[in-house]
Amino acid sequence: MIQAPAQRLDIARGIARTAQRQIKTKTGMKVNIMLCPGESIFETPGEVLEVIALSLNMSTDCYKMKIRTRDIVEMRFIAALLLRMHFPRFTLTQVAALFGGQDHTSIMNGIDRARQLLYIGDEKFTEKYNKAEAMVNSWLSKSLLYASAISA
Repeated sequence: MIQAPAQRLDIARGIARTAQRQIKTKTGMKVNIMLCPGESIFETPGEVLEVIALSLNMSTDCYKMKIRTRDIVEMRFIAALLLRMHFPRFTLTQVAALFGGQDHTSIMNGIDRARQLLYIGDEKFTEKYNKAEAMVNSWLSKSLLYASAISA
């Protein structure tokens, strides 16, 4: 039986939720499992950046700005983390090029900082990340449904 991409995504999410519940039950630890597909179904990383900027009510021009205000820096952190999740073969140098030619080590530090902020539970950052991730997942689900409708 061949499954549509949307069905496979739903199955994977169910498995991840079950694993999270089992880990919490057996260890008492709350964990978040992130799904990172081996191949991206997005056409380009630019599409992901547009969705993230839209979810945070910001312009895509902000990615390339040299300004270091909290909102812009956090948007870059979130975008770098989500790009690495959805485009695992996309190099740090390629991500840096999307952000106005930053150094790849800046991207590494940004991803590490994003993970730290999520780990410590920074409320503002976590709220922004969850909002962006939900928007990307929503957009992804719609793209998957559209793609499966076309291929059917």
